[in-house]
Amino acid sequence: MSTIDGTALVKAGGATFHVDVAGHGTPVLLVPGAGGDARQYAELAQVLAQKHTVVAYDRRNNGRSPQQPDWSKTSVDQHAGDVIALLETLGTSPGVVFGNSTGALIALAAALKAPGRFTGVVLHEPALLGVLANPDDAMATVQPVIAAGVEAGGLAGGAESFVQFAAGDAAALLPPDFLEGLRTNARVLLEAEFGSFSSWRPEPEALAEMSLPLTILSAEQTAPFFVEAAQWIASTAGVSHRTVPGGHMGFPNHPEEVAQEIDAMS
Repeated sequence: MSTIDGTALVKAGGATFHVDVAGHGTPVLLVPGAGGDARQYAELAQVLAQKHTVVAYDRRNNGRSPQQPDWSKTSVDQHAGDVIALLETLGTSPGVVFGNSTGALIALAAALKAPGRFTGVVLHEPALLGVLANPDDAMATVQPVIAAGVEAGGLAGGAESFVQFAAGDAAALLPPDFLEGLRTNARVLLEAEFGSFSSWRPEPEALAEMSLPLTILSAEQTAPFFVEAAQWIASTAGVSHRTVPGGHMGFPNHPEEVAQEIDAMS
């Protein structure tokens, strides 16, 4: 299912990625959101590895992946290209791709670019701000959190405050080394990814014509704008949208429930 088993640095698509591969079975790729680090999926990957070959990776310029000279400019499409290049390099057979928050945007963009690489798509709490009726309301929710963090601890404090806020009740379960990596790469999140990712949206026609099985998940404890974004994707694609326990990053404290949704795609 993959050319590696365990942990490795993998060169693909002009960048180098820290990759974790575990388990055996049908492949599942986990695309991380803010912070871009596979360690946020530790509990979910452990559950999935009982039935699947789980590929989790640190996104370009994030986590344990080496920082590239081009870190200050990026896009959802660039990261989607990374997903496709990484899977081709690893030699995995087609499988399910899962993404949370901005990782859901990357997973969706990759599936639209190369549907043959996947057997299904699971989007958890997609941060698709570009389709909201009032996107400024969403930004007004998070900007004070980031600003307070920056005032207290610079960009590192702003990045950590944002992710702690997004994680909600699951924040206590985020690994300390993940949080340290987030602080180290805070400029990537706040200066390169945040603005670029928030403006991305898929072409409605492409989404409506998507032939891959698609699951859209919202969390029980989440902000209304995440529900609005999920409903837009579901309505445009002509699929249903379901609710799972937890908050915006509910997979550390509810890995079994999220894994069940991924299992249903396999």
